Amino acid sequence: MPFPPHIEKILNAYSVRPDTKAALYDLYVSLGDEVLEVFGDIAEGVASVTELLPEDTRAIRARVVERYLRRNHPRWVAGTPTASLWHPREAEGRASGAAVPLHAHPNGLLMLGRNAHYGGRSETISFDIVASELEDAIAIATAEGQQHTLPGSAGETSGTFDSARGVALIWEVQPNVYKPQGERNRAIAKLYRRHRNWHVATLTAALEWLRAHNCATFILRGDALAIAHEVNPAKPVSETIAALHDRTVEEAARALGVTLADPTDEDELALLDSIVMNHALRKHVLQQGAASAIRRVRWE
Repeated sequence: MPFPPHIEKILNAYSVRPDTKAALYDLYVSLGDEVLEVFGDIAEGVASVTELLPEDTRAIRARVVERYLRRNHPRWVAGTPTASLWHPREAEGRASGAAVPLHAHPNGLLMLGRNAHYGGRSETISFDIVASELEDAIAIATAEGQQHTLPGSAGETSGTFDSARGVALIWEVQPNVYKPQGERNRAIAKLYRRHRNWHVATLTAALEWLRAHNCATFILRGDALAIAHEVNPAKPVSETIAALHDRTVEEAARALGVTLADPTDEDELALLDSIVMNHALRKHVLQQGAASAIRRVRWE
């Protein structure tokens, strides 16, 4: 897909390499106009824009993230919603999702993301606990890791919410940063320990929010993670990751006093009639049944 005509015209006028332009477009679709501002700053530091290679665009994301946090973190502290970092892909860089501060949390800023997940899938919800201090949030956001939702959080719980049908599916509880080990992420070791319970805290927040919205809530089983994420065969979801996912789900369920049950036939029809499953998971449910991949949350 091309840039909007006015942007394409400028890039062509400066003879930006096609492969560099392609890498820049991927960032633009995911992160919006600020990508172009940072690219312009980088271009000013070279003799000719034609010298910039695709790998030179890698620094853009880190700069955009820091600028984003410096602008928005104070607003979150004040309880003000902002645009999300990640943009819905269908908007092609022209519109963002939303980042909404929720109630206070002892370990940081509890945040709800709407259409704010990396990859741009529509109708997503995500829950993060962002570090309370700006510099701590920047340190976490620029550390090595997945960084799939709001920057500044150690990890997140994400899912899909079909508000029209009152159906939600939680399909991941995933770290945003890798656990410090050796030299990897040593700079955030203390911060990571402070936020080590991100998984239970974000999942609990997600379940409480969905309960307040009175919707039928479902959670992916650990052994179905690979199906739902259409994982690269070269990087399979391990049995350890699946087991940790299930353990987190069960711990959050106990904390909230909820029951995890197999979906009924009626539940399966509701899932299939909604937009909460991706193509791979929908195909699996049609072939194997919802209970093979999904659990229903039942409030006591």
